[in-house]
Amino acid sequence: MSLQFDPQTGAITYNGTKIGEHTFKDGQSIVRFSLEYTTTGEWILPLSGLAVGLLQLPENQPAKPALTVATTDDAIDQEFDVPQLLVEKLIKRKGHVWDFHKTDADPWPSRLHGHDYEKGLKLDALTGDIYDVATRTRCKTLKDRELKDVQSQLRDCKDFKNLVEELIDRPRMETEGRKRPGVKPSKG
Repeated sequence: MSLQFDPQTGAITYNGTKIGEHTFKDGQSIVRFSLEYTTTGEWILPLSGLAVGLLQLPENQPAKPALTVATTDDAIDQEFDVPQLLVEKLIKRKGHVWDFHKTDADPWPSRLHGHDYEKGLKLDALTGDIYDVATRTRCKTLKDRELKDVQSQLRDCKDFKNLVEELIDRPRMETEGRKRPGVKPSKG
């Protein structure tokens, strides 16, 4: 049986039991749920529909990215055979669209990373490693040429220039200085 909603009372019921309510106050809809269930099977699957619904709420939408960088499927250097969690459906499109946020609350996999929200992936802009968000498993790697292009676009963006210099350019210069005979790495 599906959820039932009574617009007269605002009651939300399931199998004849009230599990929530809807009220309208100060121009806003307020929805409350209290749901208890028992199962011998997988307990988390029944929650997935509710979770998908909650993701549609405006407050759960990702922040507008400061920079969006696109890469193509042929930019992938390696793919790894790992399980990826598919919550709803598999969307196949050519290429990836990486959204980079100036202030990202989650610094994983690095402080400089992009999101492919459509495919549930994160790109570490330092290494080129691509991770499945749900399992946090590395599943792909960008080709060096494509990674350098992504880093270049980030470097050219005023919102990411300092972070690129701190995380990519400075460590690279120090490493290159150690490789050349007679050149000491710079201090500071």
